[in-house]
Formats: sequence, structure tokens, C-alpha cells
Amino acid sequence: MKKVILCAGALMFGAVAFAQSNDSDVLQNGTSNVATVTQTGMSNESIVEHDGSQPFKIKRNEATIVQTGNNNYSFARSQDGEDNIITTTSVGNENDAYVKQIGSRNTSIIDQDGNDNNARSTVTFSNDNESYIYQTGDGNDARTAQRGAGSNVSTVTTIGDDNVANTSQNGFGNSSTIDQTSSLASGANNNMADADQLGSDNTSTMIQRGDYNLAITDQEGDDNRARTRQLSDLNESFITQVGDANRADVRQFGGAMNTSDVDQTGNSNNSSVDQFGSDNESTIVSTGDGNMNTVAQGNQSPMNVRSYGSISTINQLGDGNMTDVFQSGNMQMSTITQTGDMNSATVTQTN
Repeated sequence: MKKVILCAGALMFGAVAFAQSNDSDVLQNGTSNVATVTQTGMSNESIVEHDGSQPFKIKRNEATIVQTGNNNYSFARSQDGEDNIITTTSVGNENDAYVKQIGSRNTSIIDQDGNDNNARSTVTFSNDNESYIYQTGDGNDARTAQRGAGSNVSTVTTIGDDNVANTSQNGFGNSSTIDQTSSLASGANNNMADADQLGSDNTSTMIQRGDYNLAITDQEGDDNRARTRQLSDLNESFITQVGDANRADVRQFGGAMNTSDVDQTGNSNNSSVDQFGSDNESTIVSTGDGNMNTVAQGNQSPMNVRSYGSISTINQLGDGNMTDVFQSGNMQMSTITQTGDMNSATVTQTN
């Protein structure tokens, strides 16, 4: 009987040790701050800090941490500010969520469902920013960084595996959206998207529906708009905008391994690239103001013709220039160079 009692005691001790395998640390300075931590599983760790060098500024911050699974880690810090909101949710194993806010009235939401995902949101001496990261799948990595005058919004949504998404916003009123999802059960996989914004009221949208796509957008100035849609696999898109009120729109679909490079320096330039097919290349370099460029390599509607291996190059130096390029069939090549103002060129190539 004595042996039975000892064994039961050992089992009880093991159960207690199992229940206590998670670790949570909360540090709060200031007034009316709230921290809520819920951890279910084994070897999860969370750290919540409402702290800073100026405790009188640290007021009414909220942090909510939920971790379900094993070996997850979450860090949430609101520093020297008030009315900040941090929520991290991780369901699965070995996920990592990190949020650090220096400022006031910032909101950071991280939601991860899967394994081995990483999410990082930072706000540096800035107010009224919003960051949302949603990841479903395994091995994804998403990072948002916000600084400057504030009121920036960044949203990353990923469904799939091994995707990378980065946004950096420095200024006021910028908006960045990265959407790495697919209607397929396998999701969107192995994509990379990077958006950098410096200035005010810029908008960047990246949509990656396939696998192994690369999209990079750099915006420096005010009121620029850039959109990249990659609806197939192995495509590359690069957009650079320096100036104000520039517009760029790139769509790659109906094939694979298309490459587009749009460089706009100046104001009120407008470029549109449509690549319907495979192995096409488009390069637009527009320097000046009010230039307009349209490149169509293939046409889905109404013609439903693709382009394969075509190359289009446009170089503009001046103001108010216009180009229109249409290529379909196989291995078309077009080069347009415009120097001066108010020039117009149209190229149509088919076979």
C-alpha cells in the first residue's frame, strides 16, 4: 500500500511540473495598464512590458497574449506612451511574435496559425499607427516597421508556407498591403514581398497568388500609388517611385517567369504593365513629369492571346511623353527612347 501511495505522489508531482512548464513575465509601470496572458501547452514563453524612462506617460496600454501549442514565444512592449494596443495569438508550435511600440495610440495585431512562423511589428517614436499580420501555414516570416509622423497602416495576410513579407513606413498616412494567399488548398508558397515607403499618403499593394514570386516596391515622396498582382508562378516585379503622385500597375499571369521593372522619377507619371504568358520582360524608365506608358505582353480579354519570350524597353527623359506597346506571340522585341516633351510612340507586334 505504501508503494502505491508513493507512486501516486510521484504522478501528482509530474502533473504539477507539466502544468507549470509555461513561463510568463509581466512588467508594468505607469497608470491603468492591462496585461492578459493565456498559455496552453508546453514550454511556451511570454513577456509583457509596459515600461519606459518616463512612467508618467505610460497610461491605459493593453496587451493580450494567447499561445496554444508548444515552444511558442511572444514579446510585447509599449514604451513611453499611452492607449497602445497589442494582441498576439499563436496556435501551433514554435511560433515567434514580437511587438515593440514607442509612442501612443498604436495598434499591433499578430495572428499565427501553424508552425515555425515568425512575426515582428515595431513602432519607433511614432503615433496612431496600425499594423496587422495574419499568417496561416508553416515557416512564414512577416515584419512591419513604422516610424515618422504617424497614422500609417500596414497589413500582411499570408496563407501557405515559407513566404516572406516586409513593410517599412517612414512618414505620415502611408498604406501598405501584402496579400500572399490562394484559392488552392496548398495556398501560396515561397513568395517574397517587400515594400518601403518614405513620405506621406503613399499606397502600396502587392498580391501574390502563386508560388516563388518576388515583388519589391520602393516609394519616396507623397501620394504615390503602386500595385503588383502576381497570379501565377516564378514572376518578378520591381517598382521604384521617386517624386509625387506617380502611378504604377503591374499584372503577371497566365504563365510563368515574367519580369517587370518600372522606375519613375518625377511627378504624375503613369505606367501600366500587363504580362499574360511566360518569359516576358518589360522595362520602363520614366524621368520627368506627366509621362504615360502602357505595355501589354499578351491579352487575356477580349483577345485571349499570350506572349512568350517578348522584350519591351522604354526610356523617357522629359515631360508629357506617351508610349503604347502591344506584343503577342513569340519572342517580340521593342525599344522606345524618348528625349524631350510631348512625344508619342505606338508599337504593335504579333505573329
